[in-house]
Amino acid sequence: MKKKIIVYTAIFGDYSALIEQPKLENVEYICYTDRTDYKSKSWKIVQVEKPVKDDNTRSNRYYKILPHKHLNKNCDISVYIDGNILILKDFSSLIEDKMSKAAMACFDHGQNAVDPRYCIYDEYDELMKIAEQLKQFKDIPEVMTKQIEQFKSEGYPENNGLITAPILIRKHFKSNVVELMENWWQIVKTQSKRDQLSFDYVKWKLNFEDLSLIDGDVREGNPWFYTMPHSLNYKSSIIKIKLKRFFSLKR
Repeated sequence: MKKKIIVYTAIFGDYSALIEQPKLENVEYICYTDRTDYKSKSWKIVQVEKPVKDDNTRSNRYYKILPHKHLNKNCDISVYIDGNILILKDFSSLIEDKMSKAAMACFDHGQNAVDPRYCIYDEYDELMKIAEQLKQFKDIPEVMTKQIEQFKSEGYPENNGLITAPILIRKHFKSNVVELMENWWQIVKTQSKRDQLSFDYVKWKLNFEDLSLIDGDVREGNPWFYTMPHSLNYKSSIIKIKLKRFFSLKR
């Protein structure tokens, strides 16, 4: 018998519609949100107050990074997904494979087809480029710069890997994972809210090696998950995605 797996997300503030997910054996879906208008056939809606007042992003990160603080102890494996992730099919084989090797699994930004990046410093450069050229500020530039300078002063190396974090698979009660998540949260809480800008640093700092990377592009280059652009008409988009995948498999 398969172990129960919790798939959860956290959505705060004015966000896109909640995506309905497929019914999967031994999978429970939980959505933490401050929204009162969400209704769902697949998700259990858990209404909560923002854990970080007036900060939708950090409120999401609190639930995203710290599953050991809010998930029931009758389940020891969880899958966090961003609100725009569509699950395409049963992913139990992925869980069995990755969790037999490690206590945590996620996608590798270096495998992204469109915008591969290979370390925190690449991520910082991209965020600053977006701020300077497009005037889109993902976080306060001075805060990000101060954080990066701190990492450099501690000898954090270049090209040391970069996760992409819309999907996190974890044995969330395992002690080394709890330690990693608590330290990651402290940086996201007190420094830059861009979580990809600190995860690999914390992993390096704690010498955490209990991580397995998932092959493929998190957006669409893998068989389990699809990353949908925000603010779409999700229902029509999901139909198009499923038709596209169906006909590609028939070839």
